[in-house]
Amino acid sequence: MSFSKQLKHSLRRQLSRLRRDRPAMLGFLFHGLFDNEKEIAKGRVDAQQGITTEHMRRFIEHFLQADYQFIALEQGLEFLDHREKYVCITFDDGYFNNHRMLPLLEQYDVPATFYITTGNVEKQHCFWWDVVYRERHKQGVDKPAISREQKMLKQKNHEDILHYLQETFGSDCLLPWSDTDRPMTIPELQAFATHPLVHVGNHTRDHYLLDRYGSEEIEKQIRGAQRDLADWLGKEPRGIAYPNGNWSEKAVEAARNTGLNYGFSLEKHKTRLPLESNNSSAFTLGRFTLWGRDDIEAQCEITRSDVLL
Repeated sequence: MSFSKQLKHSLRRQLSRLRRDRPAMLGFLFHGLFDNEKEIAKGRVDAQQGITTEHMRRFIEHFLQADYQFIALEQGLEFLDHREKYVCITFDDGYFNNHRMLPLLEQYDVPATFYITTGNVEKQHCFWWDVVYRERHKQGVDKPAISREQKMLKQKNHEDILHYLQETFGSDCLLPWSDTDRPMTIPELQAFATHPLVHVGNHTRDHYLLDRYGSEEIEKQIRGAQRDLADWLGKEPRGIAYPNGNWSEKAVEAARNTGLNYGFSLEKHKTRLPLESNNSSAFTLGRFTLWGRDDIEAQCEITRSDVLL
């Protein structure tokens, strides 16, 4: 971290202590979970936030020590008390490496919700952004250039992204390299979902960025994931995490039409309570993102602030 960034981060941390911890719900987004920095350095997957199990341990302990309750909205919205402080742990996509959360959930007796992209689970294809990262990393391309290519691809529709990958990196490029970059299999997800502290939500069928599509395509993506998860797990999820956090009014309407009760975006804000499923704010819930390269405790303190910093 540069000196100027360190200074700004320190100032935000100090200011956050002046007014914080009013009753509210804080959502946090995670993707992959890594054993250590050495695993990240192998370059087999886009580590994104670079969160290790030790980072996760410090995150959980921070909020427990601050008297926050960990909850999963898949348990229902009606139990939320507007006088309490809550934290939601959410994981997007459905990586096999999310199994590393189980010992932590058990140790601290906290729940987490895993939002699953069911098409990748069914086909056993790794996620397209990991293909770009893995293949360009092998070629020695630096991370900023890889990020630019990923951002360029986000402007395309999903089928065009897949065509680009196969034309650029070969027809087998979507096959995972290892347990680090692959999604869970259907039997693994079924076993995972039986754990009492694990909850499962909708992350669409194919990870479409929903704000780029029309109502028909959006509803097909959401309903497809609902159908898959109901077939595999015996029940439908109550909520969705919009892929990449991208949502639109059409996405909210499709989620409602599918019978969902809430939706997580990536807007960085607390959620004030009470929260009711017939309220539009229940479909644009905020989530914060933590970064393994920066001080975890400092980031946690900033998210607890009740003022916009």
